[in-house]
Amino acid sequence: MSVAGPSVIVVGAGIIGAAAADALQSAGARVIVVDSGAASATAASFGWINASFHHDTAHFRLRHEGLAAWHRLQARLELPVVWQGTLCWEETGAAFDAERDRLSALGYDLHEVDRDAFAALEPHVATPPERALHFQQEAAADSTAVNERLLQSAVDAGAQRLRGLKVLGLVEQGGRITGIRTEAGITTADHVLIAAGTGSAGLMAYAGAPLPMVRRPALVLRSRPVAPLLRHILVSEFGELRQLPDGTLLMPAAVDHQGDTSEVLTSSLEDTAADVLVRLRALLGDKGLDWQELTLAHRPVPQDGLPVIGAVREGLHVACMHSGITLGALAGELVAQEMLEGVSNTSGALLAPYRPARFGG
Repeated sequence: MSVAGPSVIVVGAGIIGAAAADALQSAGARVIVVDSGAASATAASFGWINASFHHDTAHFRLRHEGLAAWHRLQARLELPVVWQGTLCWEETGAAFDAERDRLSALGYDLHEVDRDAFAALEPHVATPPERALHFQQEAAADSTAVNERLLQSAVDAGAQRLRGLKVLGLVEQGGRITGIRTEAGITTADHVLIAAGTGSAGLMAYAGAPLPMVRRPALVLRSRPVAPLLRHILVSEFGELRQLPDGTLLMPAAVDHQGDTSEVLTSSLEDTAADVLVRLRALLGDKGLDWQELTLAHRPVPQDGLPVIGAVREGLHVACMHSGITLGALAGELVAQEMLEGVSNTSGALLAPYRPARFGG
């Protein structure tokens, strides 16, 4: 006779909450996903899965393992993640050489391509760069579709969802967190996971644990669909760009989207859209390009820019980070393992710099 696994409340239904719910339910837990219905950064994500962007060596290793985790997850679930690779030439001269050498020293698989090789890979780029870095192992995810697929996988395996409910407090008994409080009353469980993106700081406060975060608004533009133009993710001096299967071109408004530290939006929406179109046309020529949608998201960025993953106190864990797309599959794996089995040598090594205790409390 099988024994039911521990019950887990996952607060948040974005990519981190969805991946954790799927991993927890697959590992035998009884999961309840609580979704307030608030806007999620996942829905406005650029969807780039990479380790070429990183803060330091430990962060590179975490993101690099994040790529492997997506392969493991795709081996189990059919997910709209395409391993199309990236062509990067945002740096030039000595800065280009430094980026190439730094990534090579870390063991990242890359190839330097010249203008002719670039033109063969991306013939529709109007002015091919003199040289670019080719990261063949990188991918793009349809973030919204991946998110829903993970939630559905969890539900198909037995998870339950509470929708439209905002968490108003945590329930504590004997020094342990034993549930949540919503306007519909109290829901109890053996464990609670906070994976609520920008809402995580407020939920952590209920447990008396600080999670300082910075404001990071981001606009992403979608063009009207055009004929197939791009095969890779492009990272250039004009910004980041990729083309979706329906022909839509997707481009963040910030030129350096991954490293953008702007706390406010300083341009009007009309000026922002016009600026992005100028950059699109500089990359691809006119091609009749026009925009059809601007989407605003507030990225969940802890104060030091690094992920926050791990136990907060007995019965309570947290997982909050940017980029959730790159780290989503891995975060789900590691959170599920640590909540159900405890810290392992692998999770301990990967997550040591990212524990919530670094902020005190």
